[in-house]
Amino acid sequence: MKNRIILDSPLIEGNRITYSYHAEGEWQKVFRPEQPFFVEYSADISEIPESIAVIPFLCNTLPISWVWNAEIQVPSCDWDFYHCIEAVKQGYKDMYPSVRFAGTFTAYNIIKNENPRNKGAAAFFSGGVDAFHTLVEHLEEKPVLLTVWGADIKFEDETGWQKVFHHLEKTAEEFQLDYVTIKSSFRLFLNDDELNKKVVESGDGWWHGFQHGIGIIGHAAPITCLMGKSTVYFASSFTSKEKGIITCASDPTIDNHLRFCQVKVVHDGYEFDRQDKVHNITSFSGKTGIPIPLRVCWQSDGGENCCECEKCWRTILEITAEGADAKEYGFPYTKKQLRQFPKIYYDKRNIPPYRRDSVYKRAQDTMRQKIEVTVLPKELQWFYKMDIKKLGYHPIYQFLSGCKRKIKTIININK
Repeated sequence: MKNRIILDSPLIEGNRITYSYHAEGEWQKVFRPEQPFFVEYSADISEIPESIAVIPFLCNTLPISWVWNAEIQVPSCDWDFYHCIEAVKQGYKDMYPSVRFAGTFTAYNIIKNENPRNKGAAAFFSGGVDAFHTLVEHLEEKPVLLTVWGADIKFEDETGWQKVFHHLEKTAEEFQLDYVTIKSSFRLFLNDDELNKKVVESGDGWWHGFQHGIGIIGHAAPITCLMGKSTVYFASSFTSKEKGIITCASDPTIDNHLRFCQVKVVHDGYEFDRQDKVHNITSFSGKTGIPIPLRVCWQSDGGENCCECEKCWRTILEITAEGADAKEYGFPYTKKQLRQFPKIYYDKRNIPPYRRDSVYKRAQDTMRQKIEVTVLPKELQWFYKMDIKKLGYHPIYQFLSGCKRKIKTIININK
C-alpha cells in the first residue's frame, strides 16, 4: 500500500487547533495515533482560515513524507506556503545528499491569503544565548515573543514550564514587549525511534537533523497571520563557519525559504558565532543596565540552569571571557560546582573537536585578550592556561581508556 496521509479539516476552537488524519502504508509506524496532534495558543485564533491552520501540521509531516516517499493530502493550503515547499525541500537535499527526498503534496484548494497590515515582527524566544541575541539585535522592531511548550520542556514538567513562563513574562515586561505562548504536542505524536532509524545514514537524528527549525517555525503561522506581522525571526543555533561540519534542520537554506500569508521567515544571527553573541548580549546589558538571565540548560528539569552540564559551563566560560559575571546572567554556580567543572575536560564525548575549535578556543582566545588570569577564580585558571588542543583528551581519561582496551584485548585472547 502506498504511503499516504489524509488530513481532515483542522478543528479550530477558540485558542486551539486539533488535527485529525488517516495514515496508510508502511510509514504508519512513525505516527502515534494514541497521541493527538494539537496546538494551543495563549490568544484566540478562531478566526484564522483552515488554509493557515494546516501549516503547523505540514511543517512537521512534510520532511517525513519526503524521506518515506509518501503523499500528503490536505483540503486547503495557503498560497505562499504551497509555493515555498520545493525550495525548502531543496535545502534538505543539499544538506543530506546521501538521503533520497521524494514524496508528493496535494492541496485541493490553494488560497491566496491577504495580509493587509503586513507590519512588525515576531521572534521565537527560548531564553538562551541565541534567542536573547536575536531579541537585542531587533529590539527596535518590538517583536512579539513566541515561546513553545513541548519543544524542550515536557508537558509533565509543569514546574519547569512555570519557570520558563515567568522568565518569558519578566523578559517581556523588562523590554516592554507582547508575548504569546504555544503549547504543542508536535514532538509527541511522532515515533522518534522509527524516524531515527529511517535517517541513520544522514549521520544525524530526526529531531536535530530534520524536525527542529521548520517543526517549530510552523507554529508561528496562525498567530502571526492573525496579527498581521511581516517577519518571523528564528535564532540560529550554529554559524556559517560550522557549515559542512554540523548538520541541523534549522539552517538558512531551509528556514529562509519559509513563507505563509505574506510573512517571511528569517534565520537570524547566522553570521555571528556564539562568542560574538555573548559579547553583544553582555555589551547591551552593560550599557543599558537591563539584566539578562539566560536559560541554556537542556539537562535539568525545572527550567533552570544546572551549572553542571557541558552547555552550562560552556556559557559560563563565554560570559567570563567577556569580563562579565556569569552569576548575573542566570548561572548561580557554587564553589563545589566550580571544582567539578574540569571533569568535563576528561571526556571527549562532551567536547568533540568541532566544538573545541569553534567554541572553547574562541572563549579561551577572548579570555586571554580581555582579562588577566589573576582575576579569575583559581578553579578556572586552568582553562586560561591549558593547551586547548588537549581539551577532551585529559591524560587520566586517556590512561583509563588505554587500560580498558588492554583488558578487553587480554579477555579476547583468553577466550
